[in-house]
Amino acid sequence: MLIRYLRLSLTNMKQKPPLFHNEEQILIKGTELLEQFSTESCPWTEYQELLKAYQKLLKQTKILVRMSDKQQNQLTTLTKNLQSSNLELQQKAEEVVRTSEKKLAQFLEAIPVGVFVIENNGYPYYANKKALDILGKSLLKTVDFVNFPEVYQAYKAGTEELYPVQDQPIVQALQGKFVSVDDIEIRQGDKTIPIEVWGTPIFNECGEIIYAIAVFQDIRDRKQAEQEKARFIEKLAKLNQAYQRFVPNNFLDLLDKKSILEIQLGDQVEKEMIVLFSDIRDFTALSENMSPQDNFEFINAYLGQMEPIIHDHRGIIDKYIGDAIMALFPSQANDALNCSIAMLNQLKRYNILLRSKGLGSLQIGVGLNTGPLMLGTVGGQNRMEGTVIADAVNLASRIGELTKSYNTPLLITEYTYQNLTNPSQYKLRFIDKVTVKGKRKSVTIYEVFDADNSQVIELKLATMKEFDEGFKYFQDRQFEEAIQLFSQVLAVNPEDRVAMVYFEHCEKILKMTMPKTPRILIVDDQLNNLKALAFFLIKHQFQVFTSNNAQTVLKTVQEINPHLILLDVMMPGMDGFEFCQLLKRIPELCTIPVIFMSALTEMRDKIRAFGVGAVDYITKPFQQEEVLVRIKTHLNIRLLQQHQEIKESDLKINNLALKEQIQESIRESFLR
Repeated sequence: MLIRYLRLSLTNMKQKPPLFHNEEQILIKGTELLEQFSTESCPWTEYQELLKAYQKLLKQTKILVRMSDKQQNQLTTLTKNLQSSNLELQQKAEEVVRTSEKKLAQFLEAIPVGVFVIENNGYPYYANKKALDILGKSLLKTVDFVNFPEVYQAYKAGTEELYPVQDQPIVQALQGKFVSVDDIEIRQGDKTIPIEVWGTPIFNECGEIIYAIAVFQDIRDRKQAEQEKARFIEKLAKLNQAYQRFVPNNFLDLLDKKSILEIQLGDQVEKEMIVLFSDIRDFTALSENMSPQDNFEFINAYLGQMEPIIHDHRGIIDKYIGDAIMALFPSQANDALNCSIAMLNQLKRYNILLRSKGLGSLQIGVGLNTGPLMLGTVGGQNRMEGTVIADAVNLASRIGELTKSYNTPLLITEYTYQNLTNPSQYKLRFIDKVTVKGKRKSVTIYEVFDADNSQVIELKLATMKEFDEGFKYFQDRQFEEAIQLFSQVLAVNPEDRVAMVYFEHCEKILKMTMPKTPRILIVDDQLNNLKALAFFLIKHQFQVFTSNNAQTVLKTVQEINPHLILLDVMMPGMDGFEFCQLLKRIPELCTIPVIFMSALTEMRDKIRAFGVGAVDYITKPFQQEEVLVRIKTHLNIRLLQQHQEIKESDLKINNLALKEQIQESIRESFLR
């Protein structure tokens, strides 16, 4: 037993504090001796030493026990002190918590947003005053989240639908989600309060959801501000659209400006562009029968037909000039030409509408030119506008006006023709080489007739050769040959208005130019005088026609269209006075000069002769040289009158050099 006890003591020694030094070895040695003693083989001296060591050990053990008791007492005292301190600290902590909770409650009550807390079972736990004010009810702790929308009258914004339970932010927070919405409306009687809500889950130290908090605020002011902002943005957008009507975005792009706010007076850039001018034919006459309001409505209706076509072909409308349109095409000549053809085709459809309303049809002229121009802003500090300035612009305007002269709707210059990617894809023909007003250099112009009806297009193509030859003769001042070719064109295609213009030019020029052998008609019943005078005039390079009867000569006059008529007064049947009166009533014959030849010498006869339209009166017998001089004089007078008429008539030769040559030919044709 003792041995077993000592062994147990030895085992426990290993767990004692380091109070002893070699006690463990002593006990081990003592144990061994005791075992030897039990076999009576142990020496006595060793036994005595072991006993002394053991006594010493026992004494130290007693000391240790006394020390342990003291430490135990100290530990007990320390424990009591700690318990007292813990109680005091717990009281202080509880006081701090109560103070913190009070401050937190004060804080939550003071903040300008609603705070609503529910427990993880779905029932309300807390709501601050702001939340109850917005909800319009007190905190109902017996109502779970399923009934929140109905109890607190929460609706989907802008509808009569209660807010879906599963979409409530506080419900989603119970599921561990952080969400926010602004589409909830709280309705209190006739008052609607839009709110924005944030849902937040609250976790414990184990990561479990113990609460869900909904923080929300009244956003009526914000909604109103957003509505005002939306109205302002809408107004600003409309204002920008209005600005774009006056200053197109394309115009800003060409000036390399992002906004109209960047535009400054004098901004400019040089570009090569195609310029389009278009206007309504005889609009002044049309507008005379309209009121000012009708005029505006008429113009706007027409321009409304043309504007989309220009935009669709990448054109920029630079300005409206009454009924006229000026447009720019920065990219390709094909865009401008295709646009012009589309405008003419649209006009056909629009005319059908006008006729269905009992209104007349419209005709327009379109001119195109290509060249460098300056695009920029002009004006003053308080009023400026975008425009283009260049000779190319002026030339395009003149070409647009020339469509009236040639009675054709679409003309282009050689500069536009040269910039077409494939001119052969269009129906066009060379029409003139002109020198426009204010310019000295001539420019070639082409008629484009793609917008004509198919039958007219075929006829123009079929008569292209005769038209070109006639034009060459016209330019060479060979008008008799030219008029024959234009007659051939019109015989095939009476609708060829350009050929008609040249035909009429030739006809008028020929009338104003004295031929080498002027045609003279002599009407006299005295055959001797008739033959003698005819022979004399033939010798002086006149082509003479004769008649001895005034009643039958009218048909002859219409056939030969003489340059001058020598008329006897006294003739059988119808006298000269009656014949002259009849002649002057016929428009195409009334301008033929008539010289009376008569043996009547009374003043009243002469006065009567001039009264019926005669230009001169020669008494018989007469000298042939006198008659020759008077014939030449009155032919020259008639040529002078016709020369003046060329300036006042609608004969418009646009090649100024050719016009000067024609005028010179007329002057040289006077008889000497």
